[in-house]
Amino acid sequence: MGRGLIFIVLLGLWGCGGSPIPLPEIGPHVREAPVLVPYPPPAARVEIVPARPSKREVWIDGEWTWERRRWVWRRGRWEVPPPNSYWAPPVTVRQSDGSLGFFQGGWRTKGSGAPIGEPTPGQPAASASAAPPAPAASAAPAAGGATSSAQQ
Repeated sequence: MGRGLIFIVLLGLWGCGGSPIPLPEIGPHVREAPVLVPYPPPAARVEIVPARPSKREVWIDGEWTWERRRWVWRRGRWEVPPPNSYWAPPVTVRQSDGSLGFFQGGWRTKGSGAPIGEPTPGQPAASASAAPPAPAASAAPAAGGATSSAQQ
């Protein structure tokens, strides 16, 4: 609920002249296999956004990541977007067979959707414990799962 409230406040501020927090361009996960997870992540945590280091950075929301057998919180941060890129936010999806799949947030190349760079330490690679790609119809967030504020 905290993330939803933050989103509503930011939406209200945006209507008054623009978002005070520069956010990345958002896009989809393309040709990726989700990591199977046994249960959805907890609700997002509320975070205080620190001062922007420079005009080049955009804000990446904090997110839950799957590490071995549990969810681990990764704090929000300022990042400089790679050239010709967009941010694919983390998402948990219910697949057609009823299982849960998790897509890690990360930068993707515009056009191809190819991941940029390697996963950060402690985060799973897209191929680790991966299941076959979920059909497009099942790419909706799972009930009770956390989503990025950009998706709410």
